[in-house]
Amino acid sequence: MKKNLYICLILSLLAGGWMGCSDYLDTVPTDKASPDTFLKDVEQARSLLAGIYACLYDDSPVYIFPYGYENMCDNSFNPNTWENSAEFAKGTQTSASWLAEYKWMKNWQAISRCNSLVRGLNSNTTMSESDKNSIAAETRFLRAWFYFDLVSFYGRVPLLDEDSPLENPPREEISVVMEFIYGDVEFAIEHLRHQFGGEYACKGAAYMLKMRMAQYEYDHQTVIETAKAIEALGYGLYPDFQKLFLEEGIEDASNTETIFKINYATDLRSSYMTMMWYHWNSFQTTQQMIDCFFTENGLPVKTLDAEGGGSIPADPAFNPGRPFDHRDPRLKLSVLCPGDEYRLDAESRYQENWVPASWGNVTGYRPKKGANPTLANTQNDGCDKIIMRYGEVLLARAEAENELNGPANVYPLIDRLRERVGMITLSASLPNLTRETMRELIRNERRVELYHEGQRWFDIRRWKIAEKVMVDAVGLDVALMKWYSNGDVTDEWKYETIVIDRRSFNKDRDYLWPIPLTELNANPEMADDQNPNY
Repeated sequence: MKKNLYICLILSLLAGGWMGCSDYLDTVPTDKASPDTFLKDVEQARSLLAGIYACLYDDSPVYIFPYGYENMCDNSFNPNTWENSAEFAKGTQTSASWLAEYKWMKNWQAISRCNSLVRGLNSNTTMSESDKNSIAAETRFLRAWFYFDLVSFYGRVPLLDEDSPLENPPREEISVVMEFIYGDVEFAIEHLRHQFGGEYACKGAAYMLKMRMAQYEYDHQTVIETAKAIEALGYGLYPDFQKLFLEEGIEDASNTETIFKINYATDLRSSYMTMMWYHWNSFQTTQQMIDCFFTENGLPVKTLDAEGGGSIPADPAFNPGRPFDHRDPRLKLSVLCPGDEYRLDAESRYQENWVPASWGNVTGYRPKKGANPTLANTQNDGCDKIIMRYGEVLLARAEAENELNGPANVYPLIDRLRERVGMITLSASLPNLTRETMRELIRNERRVELYHEGQRWFDIRRWKIAEKVMVDAVGLDVALMKWYSNGDVTDEWKYETIVIDRRSFNKDRDYLWPIPLTELNANPEMADDQNPNY
C-alpha cells in the first residue's frame, strides 16, 4: 500500500508547480503541465490527479488539518499563538487573519486543478470511456470535497466548473453550490470502485461525503439511507480502538473501518502527529472534554441536562479524588491524564516523561490518540491521517434515527461502539431515554468517540450551540500536582480547575469565517459581499 504512496508523491512533484499563480480562482494552469499539452493517457492523467491529492496535505505541521480544528473548539487549547488557531478560539479573527486566507487558497487551488483535469478528460479522444470515467470520478469527488469544505467555513462561495469563463465570479447561493456538489458526488458514487483502506477516493468515501452533506442540511432520511449503503459495502468497526489510529491498524488488511485517509510514509513524508501531540505542546485537552467521558457504569460524571427538558443524572460512584479511575476506557485510550507515562524521541534526553510535564503543559492533559510511543524520531512519523471512518457513520445514523424515529433504533448503534472498547452498553446503563435526553447522549458520544479527529468544530455549528459551549477553556491547576512524579499518583495531588484561555463566540458572526481581505480586494464582484459583522 505504501508503494502506491511513493508513486503518488513522485507524480505529485511533477504536478507540484501546476496552478501556482496567486489568483486562486483562475481555472487555467499557467505552466507546461497543463491537460492541453500533457494529458495523453491514463498514466499522465493520474500524475495530474496526484497534484490534486497533494492539496490535502498541509504546508506546515502546525496546521495539521482537520485535527487542528480541535484547538478552535471546546475540546483543546493551543498556547502557541504563532500556530494561528488561537484567534479562532478566542473569537478575535478578522478578514486579514492568515489562516482564513490559507484555507481559502488551498481549497481554490485544488478546485482549479480539478476543473483543469475534468476539462482535459472531456476533450480527450485517446483514452477509453471507462478510464476517463474512473479518473473523472476521483477528480469530481475531490472537487466536491473541497467545495463542501469551502461552504462549511465561508458559506456562500463562487461557483466555477470546468467550463466557467475567466472572469471575476460573484458568490453564489449555498443551495446552488450544494446542488452542484451533489452532482459531483452522485457521479463519484456511480463510477468509483469499491475498495477498503481509504488510500484513494472510493465508493464508500463518496457515500460518506454525501452523508455529511445531508447532515449539514438536516436531511435525516438521506443520512440513514447513505449510512445503510456504506454498511452494505462491508465496512465495520476495527476491533482495537487504539491500534486503529496507528500504522499497525491502518495498514492491517483486515481493517474495514477506515474509509478515507491522507497518506504519509516513514522516511518520505511525516504526518508529525506524535511530535505535535507529545513534543510541541500544540494540543492540550481541556477539562470540559475530560468531563465528557462517562464512568464505567455508563453514567456521566456531571449531570447532563438536555434541551427541551430532562437530564441524565451523574454517577454517585464517581470519586473526584481519583477522577481517572473507573472511567470509559476511551478516556485512557485517547488522552494522557495526570500520572500517565509518555515518551519523546530517542534523540532527546527526555526519553520518558509523565503528565503533567514540567514544561509547557497548562491543562494537565495531552492527546494520546494516534501518537506512537515507540518512534525513535517524532519528526519521522509515517502514520496516515484518518479523515473518514465507519465509527462516524454509526453515530451519524444514530443521530438521524433519533430525530426521525425516536430512541429505539439508536441503542444497537451506540452499543456497537461501546462493546468495541469493553464499555457497558447504552442498552444496559440507560435503557429508557427520551428523544431529548438521547439527543444529548448522542452528542456527547460523538464528542467522546470522535475526540481529536476534527469533527467537534463542525458539530457545534450545525447544532447551533457554539455560543453556549465556547466559554472560557478550563484545565487543571498543574501547580497543585507534582510535575515529575515518576508515574506515582499520590493523595497529595489536588485536582482543582482554573481558566487557561479566555474565549468568546459571537453568534451573529462566528458561525462563518471571514472572506479573506485579499480576495475582496482582488475581486470587484465580491468587494462588498463580506460575511456578516466582519
